[in-house]
Amino acid sequence: MLFNLEYDRGTVLEGYLIPDGFSDLPSIRVSDADGELMVLPCDQIKQAVIDSGRHENGRVGFKLDTKIIPDLASRTTLMIHDAKSGLLIYRRPQVPKVVPMKVVRLETQLLPMVKFDYHCGRQFQYELSSVERFGHETALQAFHLNAIQSIYISGRLLMRNYEEFLDKGFKAFVLLTDPYYEMALRIFLLKRMATTQISFFGDRDKIILAPAAEHFADIDLVSETALKMALKKASQNVRNVLVSPVTRQLVTTTPEQHITRGDVAAAIDLLSRFAIVGHDTDSIRFQNALGELLGISIGDLPLHARHSTLEEIAARLRSLHIAELMLEEDLIFDHYVREAIKPTTPGLR
Repeated sequence: MLFNLEYDRGTVLEGYLIPDGFSDLPSIRVSDADGELMVLPCDQIKQAVIDSGRHENGRVGFKLDTKIIPDLASRTTLMIHDAKSGLLIYRRPQVPKVVPMKVVRLETQLLPMVKFDYHCGRQFQYELSSVERFGHETALQAFHLNAIQSIYISGRLLMRNYEEFLDKGFKAFVLLTDPYYEMALRIFLLKRMATTQISFFGDRDKIILAPAAEHFADIDLVSETALKMALKKASQNVRNVLVSPVTRQLVTTTPEQHITRGDVAAAIDLLSRFAIVGHDTDSIRFQNALGELLGISIGDLPLHARHSTLEEIAARLRSLHIAELMLEEDLIFDHYVREAIKPTTPGLR
């Protein structure tokens, strides 16, 4: 999906929304802080879209003016979403003073920091959290929003695909976690996914994770032996979900791409370009650094707390050689990163 706001002059604003389907007819949902105002079809023809073969009839543009919304200029909390997916297309600043920068938070956990993203995202004019739900093209479009200078993007991105934007005004930050704990979290969520709908998984996630969810559906997570056998018998589709996920996020460009120990250096190199690198073993330091960067209250940033059940699963995984082999790159990566971000050690921030 491609989208953008071309201008907002108070009494008139114009933009476009190009859907994934060649013949789909896009609509926008217009709302403000008091609720929904209307749903409007995109009726402005964009000839360039027709010429490029992106859409059948080019009716992908939208225009709002005082004929449609008489008090348009005074609606300071105006928002425009894609009516079908709910994707935010544009909004006027929702707080008196937005953070005047573009940032991307790389999510490395399968469980997103929803409250954290909400707290941070509302301080920006545009926000798009868990961006992986919408696919690569839509994520790329969010980085290309040229009419907005206050942008917050977060998600489990394959960061190599977006590295160029670190040279185009975006600042990146990440909070890393212990590899064994993340593996425990993934296995726990996969087992739960087999019997329960998990709301924060998008359609793409569900397709990719389905084989792994089926594999772990009946595994007794309390049993070290059961965990060992499950990991040993994992197919390639299942292994792709568990094998060194952080290193993969930093060096691969497609979900199917394999990594080797030699990729750890490349992962660390990309990470060195981040404005802030934190680890959940010292989350207070991460909070302080982020609060300073964004200029927002640090005491209100909600981070995930460690869960005892997952800690116990992680402890069992630490004793399994097969788990160590599957996490080899992330374990090496984690060691060097933690050494580099120690307060007394120069290196990564």
